[in-house]
Amino acid sequence: MYSNGVSLSPLVVAEPGNSYESGRVVERWIEVLVDCPGSSGLFIYRLPPQLLCQPGDILSVPFGAQQLGALAIRLLTQPSADIPREKIRDVEDVIHSGFFQDNYWTLIERVSQYYYTQLIQVIRVALPPGLLGRSQRRIRLVLKDTSLDSLATEAFLSNAARQIVELLRSSAAGDYSFTYLQQKVKGAYRGVRELSRCGMVQSYLEPPRPSRPKRQKAVTMVGSSFDRDLTTRQREILEVLRRHGGELWQTELLQICSTSSSTLKTLEIKGYIVIQEREILRSETPASGILADQAKSLTIAQSQALATINQLNGSAQVLLHGVTGSGKTEVYLQAIAPLLNQNKSALVLVPEIGLTPQLTDRFRARFGNRVSVYHSALNDGERYDTWRQMLTGEPQVVIGTRSAVFAPLPNLGLIILDEEHDSSFKQDLPIPTYHARTVAQWRAELENCPLILGSATPSLESWLSVREGG
Repeated sequence: MYSNGVSLSPLVVAEPGNSYESGRVVERWIEVLVDCPGSSGLFIYRLPPQLLCQPGDILSVPFGAQQLGALAIRLLTQPSADIPREKIRDVEDVIHSGFFQDNYWTLIERVSQYYYTQLIQVIRVALPPGLLGRSQRRIRLVLKDTSLDSLATEAFLSNAARQIVELLRSSAAGDYSFTYLQQKVKGAYRGVRELSRCGMVQSYLEPPRPSRPKRQKAVTMVGSSFDRDLTTRQREILEVLRRHGGELWQTELLQICSTSSSTLKTLEIKGYIVIQEREILRSETPASGILADQAKSLTIAQSQALATINQLNGSAQVLLHGVTGSGKTEVYLQAIAPLLNQNKSALVLVPEIGLTPQLTDRFRARFGNRVSVYHSALNDGERYDTWRQMLTGEPQVVIGTRSAVFAPLPNLGLIILDEEHDSSFKQDLPIPTYHARTVAQWRAELENCPLILGSATPSLESWLSVREGG
């Protein structure tokens, strides 16, 4: 029996004449997706009494001999009768709450029900490749210092929590897998939760290979005054850093200065620079030579179309009918510009990957690096990083093919389907065999934002739908 979207907190029932403490804690279960090679379908786990969990959360669960990432699908009031309860394992922890917003989760379920497709298959279309498979939970130390405030906090920690802090401080990276901490510290589960409440550690899900964040060493200059203990070569390196704003990627600095990493290490030991690894986002390489573009003067027809779009309030559907070369793209650009200033994002769908570069160049000339692309031609690392960039909620424009209709943009202000009549918006294989135009209509309703259908030869369905006000 399923219970969707219901918070099933531990319940204690008091019988007449008895205290609340004598009550029984109600058991709870959850169905999860563990998306890794060799597994298929959904698995049931027991929720510990102290753990609050909702569909859409990212969990850490035991799976065979491993500890893997999983996506919470449905809360259950009771497990299947053919599964022995003693064989149902416990969820370890919630790694990321609310990974899917309510509206996004509703969209996923609606696609599953309408197209008679298993929920797991819709989720695999929506998620970037390999997001959950073979991930592991890691614990990162937040407070690395030994200040008086930190020491005062540690004085009240349990023995397990103090052991975990010492282990993390001994790590060069300041983090360890939770599995390793469990092996080294008795009561690691309680210790980590205690440290999390104190804000001393963070729990995160390490992405699976090859979808790990790409990291690169950066060199940052510390201070602006140079002492006499520097050689002429070292002064030249610091001067190059200063001219570049005090920070460069290490590979770039080594190339500019024709120097070695050992020279940089000496400068770090002397306290003039700091070398540390930072994440660098993988994305499609923009075409070179794109010149900045300004808004064009509109024709009367374009101005009327833009005025109609700007007057839309909430969920609405507009058909932008114009022959090829009539300036539909300029209307798109000017409709999106004010949304970005309102910290909202826009989603632009095109029927084929081949149409993406020319449209992307137009958008990047107008909006710069706030434009990204998302389609199947990107490698797994690029799709993974672009997906995570969308989740930040920063105002941006995402251009993609039909699968980009599931782009997780939290503050979506406008959806555009260019060439909406094109049959490429319909996915035939593999399942789910959805139509991106239909899903876009549902998403516009859920996000309460306008949907623009642009075409020189509109489909009959869209033409009738707009004429009838549907």
